[in-house]
Amino acid sequence: MKVKMAKLIMCLFTLLPVKKIIVFESFFGKQFSDSPKAIHKFLLENKNEYAYRLIWAVKPGYEDEFIKQNIETVKRGSFKWLVLMARASYWVNNVRVPDWVVKNKKTTYLQTWHGTPLKKLGLDIEKLTMPGIDQATYRKTLVSDTSKWDFLIAQNDYASEKYQSAFNLSADKVKVTGYPRNDFLKNFDVDFVDEMKKEIGISTSKKVILYAPTWKDNNSYEKGSYRSVLDIDLEKMHSVLGSEYVLLIKWHYLISDQIKIPEKFKDFAIKVPQTYDINSYFVISDFLITDYSSVFFDYANLQRPIIFFTPDWETYQNEVRGMYSDIIADLPGIVVDTTTTLIEAIITPTYPSAQFVESYCSQDDGTATERIVSSVIKKHLKES
Repeated sequence: MKVKMAKLIMCLFTLLPVKKIIVFESFFGKQFSDSPKAIHKFLLENKNEYAYRLIWAVKPGYEDEFIKQNIETVKRGSFKWLVLMARASYWVNNVRVPDWVVKNKKTTYLQTWHGTPLKKLGLDIEKLTMPGIDQATYRKTLVSDTSKWDFLIAQNDYASEKYQSAFNLSADKVKVTGYPRNDFLKNFDVDFVDEMKKEIGISTSKKVILYAPTWKDNNSYEKGSYRSVLDIDLEKMHSVLGSEYVLLIKWHYLISDQIKIPEKFKDFAIKVPQTYDINSYFVISDFLITDYSSVFFDYANLQRPIIFFTPDWETYQNEVRGMYSDIIADLPGIVVDTTTTLIEAIITPTYPSAQFVESYCSQDDGTATERIVSSVIKKHLKES
């Protein structure tokens, strides 16, 4: 459907009253995950007080998990999706929607976002190196979307400050409640760990290293599709750690996975499915390796070792996107740039400090979902 026609349809249907509907979306309709999932779960568990029709926007080809969970869905971009979006009481999303999407004046848009930033975001990016878009167009389309946000969830005060600058938001629009998705990290059942390990086929006796890097603006196939890069020397890592550890590789949702793991490392280095929420991988892992991703802020809740593997640190900081300088000094783990120093960091681990956890994770207390729902979503009692 062409954009002009889609926009016209939405304009017409926004003239009608909103319905008791909440439309959810996670990572462009590719996942049932993240904070939208946590909010959906809370509303289902409290459906007598929040009697809304809960519908997920799903990209074609990604329906399996939703079918498995018996969740009502709508095809993202379809005529039905346009109508539902135009008449929904709430949108709950963790990424941007197309800038042409029209919002009903009585719809509340709750933007959960998907991470506290280390790398610069939005309007704070001084040098844009993403493919297929120039800086002026990027800024214009960004503000077109963020101007529709009624509320944005922040994990902590630091994130709130950066979001206001990056997304051109006033302070009253940012809710510092902690991340709903991180309630799981505080409340998960210990039996889940062994169950999850068995489900993805790894030994319950081995220690787990999770490698979760972000995408790189300057390393792409095309707009919205980024290359997977594995700078870790698997041969060296396997020879030292292979008997005791397994390495799980979790790509960012924007990365197009093209790397093939050599057969001899198939029981050591495992590319895990994208269909599971990353928190499931957090709780089964003993270490986190990342680069410029926001995942370390969430993982710090578990107070387990974090390692920053950044062989391209200078390039990323000075020539690509750049990082927020005030957080660099507070990183809750060691920064390494070779496989040798990476192995050393695993053998002699560094844990997040109590000060870091208090400063950046104190709102992640296991009740963030309840806080944001009670603050933003009006109760609608189920009719008897």
